[in-house]
Amino acid sequence: MAFFVKNSQKDRLQFLSKQTPEVLVDFCKLALEYLGSGPNEKKYTIAAQKLSATPEDVEATVECLISLLIDCSAFNVTETDFEELTNLNFTPEQVGILWQFVTNKNQYVRTLLQSRRSQEYRFRDLEWRLEARVASRSNLAQATPMITMKFHLDRETIDEHKDRIHDDAEGSSSRKQIVVSTDPCNLTHVISTLENALQQSKTHRTRNFVKAFQQ
Repeated sequence: MAFFVKNSQKDRLQFLSKQTPEVLVDFCKLALEYLGSGPNEKKYTIAAQKLSATPEDVEATVECLISLLIDCSAFNVTETDFEELTNLNFTPEQVGILWQFVTNKNQYVRTLLQSRRSQEYRFRDLEWRLEARVASRSNLAQATPMITMKFHLDRETIDEHKDRIHDDAEGSSSRKQIVVSTDPCNLTHVISTLENALQQSKTHRTRNFVKAFQQ
């Protein structure tokens, strides 16, 4: 099998190889829509009903196509390499559809992701305070402490050891502040979610994704 196909992709690709060329084209369209505006759960449900599959299967297959597109771009896969998809029971017509999808949308995907990345705000600093009412005659129930946080975000790439942003520096159009309040239980959930995202960012798949669009 060609080097650009990972073991984790083979099951999804074998699922695609069993579909008609028309369905394969629809999956390619869903993959492009995912890149532009994120997953569309409603369309995944409709597609799953037509294919006697689950929406999760459809979404996983769409993500597999995106991963394939990124990998082909990163490793400069040739048409000869790509034809080895026939080892996964793809017909020449199906291989042709996928190759057209990869070659026609390669530059589009690069441009799209690079432009979106340049507009994203990055975390730079955080201020927080804990607020709690220790006693009150009018409050008959137990008071829940609240944590208020001010996030400092910046579009510019900065040194993580740089001094904290001061209020007089917030006038820049590349910077913004977000103030949120939450309770300890919700904060614990947010921390858990962020820690999970951090672990995901260290995976081989995510690093390949980032590497492909930093070249």
